[in-house]
Amino acid sequence: MRGKKIAALTVAAMLCAVICLAALTACNDTASVAGKGVEKPENVFVNDLDTVDGTDLTDSATVSTSSAHGSAANLTDGATDTAWTAEGIDGECITITFDTAVTFNTVVLRENGNYITGFRFEAETEDGREEFYRQDRMERYRYCSFDAVTATELYISIDGVNEGRNISVSEVEVYNLAPKTYEDEFRVFAYYNVGDFRNPALDKAQLTAQLDVVTDIILFEYVYWNAEGELTFTRRDSESADVASTAYLEEAIAYIKSCNPDVRICLDILPGNKAAHGLPECTENLTNNIADLVRELDVDGVEFDWEYPSTPSEWKAYGDMMLALKEKIGEEGRYVSVALSNFNVGFDKEHIEGIDFVQIMGYDRFDPDGNNSSFRSGAYLPMRYFVNLGFKPSQLVAGMPAYGRPDNETVGEYWTNYYHNGGEVWADEDRTQEFTKWDNVQYLTYGGIDMKVYVTGGAMAYDKTAYAIEQDFAGVMVFRNLIDYPMDDDRSVIRAIGEAIDALIAQ
Repeated sequence: MRGKKIAALTVAAMLCAVICLAALTACNDTASVAGKGVEKPENVFVNDLDTVDGTDLTDSATVSTSSAHGSAANLTDGATDTAWTAEGIDGECITITFDTAVTFNTVVLRENGNYITGFRFEAETEDGREEFYRQDRMERYRYCSFDAVTATELYISIDGVNEGRNISVSEVEVYNLAPKTYEDEFRVFAYYNVGDFRNPALDKAQLTAQLDVVTDIILFEYVYWNAEGELTFTRRDSESADVASTAYLEEAIAYIKSCNPDVRICLDILPGNKAAHGLPECTENLTNNIADLVRELDVDGVEFDWEYPSTPSEWKAYGDMMLALKEKIGEEGRYVSVALSNFNVGFDKEHIEGIDFVQIMGYDRFDPDGNNSSFRSGAYLPMRYFVNLGFKPSQLVAGMPAYGRPDNETVGEYWTNYYHNGGEVWADEDRTQEFTKWDNVQYLTYGGIDMKVYVTGGAMAYDKTAYAIEQDFAGVMVFRNLIDYPMDDDRSVIRAIGEAIDALIAQ
């Protein structure tokens, strides 16, 4: 009896294996989603944040490379699991040859890895071969935007790669994107401390120039709430820790409006003591007090920057408070915004749907180099994170820094100004190459210490803005404007944002 039982089990196991093999074969033609078979997508870019709404001009072009371990055709086959890998470690080149002269303003690159340390674009035009674009990291996704170029050939030169790594690129796409029409205004949010408006570096002419681009000013580090839901007012340059008055705030608002009466003003409100925030018990009193304040000052919105709730109950109380406030001021045309980074966000679905704007803090998100806001770590990955949480692109604001973070262990958490008034900034360690809008690394002496500082250069700011426009985001944000280059300098972050908007949004 025991032998017959084993034989029966063997037959059953073999039958099960046949069934499983058939199912597995079928699954090779389908992708399993939550246990239900769906048609397997081709090996192309299936996430909307990976795709560009335009015609890829490489579809009718010829691609060649300086050297390769893999076919040059891999660069334009629409598949990220194939790649061109160079034989050398620098000085390699990808050439895109068009049948006739074409005009293009966007190139998307997908590296097979995150190791390339420099690349540039040159074009064969009527005037010969000319360089028109340069950046550092390519990474697994790099959106490159620039003034339109008309050429018969595009050269993508690779200038360096991490030691011990190969140059390897999986895809190249080339587009000529027409200006987009936005149903709602593309917003440019910018943070200012109320004391900034007394700083000589931000005189009236400079602020007025910035407000030609900035649509919404966020006034931060002045308004706080306590455990009882009462509001307190503090300024940095006061001898008293609590001036308990809106007078300083009113003065700043009046000055802003004298420079541009149309700019919107948003109050950033923080818990005075994160451990004693008082929510949810103080929600009613707090939201009533905030609503009274915004009406009294006639401002356009409120932003919250609690970094961060630590428990699910705190996240719920935080989100519920914002929804309660929106009920009080939303019908008046005022908005509720929240500043968040792309990790451990704990809002419920109703909170996600109810928040007007998320100021994505696309900075202090360090990549392996120590860059605090590369294109991938500071734009591409944060945007994907919030879309995947359930936020609509029309709620999301892509943030970028106007400050630098040094790659220097002796400096630690040191932050530097992007713009150094009265000091020289160089793009290389030997102080021979001047810092330009194309550079995202500054070499300088700051506080008596030589350091390498990662920043978002002008061209990078343009690219991040262009990508936000391409993906239909609500806008972009800068922290903070006081330390940006002047608007007449092409290294200015705000200026670059304005140039991207002028070029890529139909007026």
